[in-house]
Amino acid sequence: MKQITMTNRELLRKAAVLRQHEAYAYQAAYYLLEDEAQAVRAASDTLAALLRDESFFALYPELQKQQVKRMAIKHSLQTKASVLQPSP
Repeated sequence: MKQITMTNRELLRKAAVLRQHEAYAYQAAYYLLEDEAQAVRAASDTLAALLRDESFFALYPELQKQQVKRMAIKHSLQTKASVLQPSP
């Protein structure tokens, strides 16, 4: 039972950190994509990827912001590529 509490606490801590970067991830994605729905998808994918990256949470806030920007660019490009691919 105690281990579950620690996991919940850790998840809440990570969520708080990611919340600080949520708007920036969206702004970066929207700047590249110029489409609200695609930007939301890219920003969500960015935050989901960062949630799984333990090293992200050990970084200083300014370095976290740089990582968010890199990931937002990556996921924006992936989102755009998936939209442009023809359906089979």
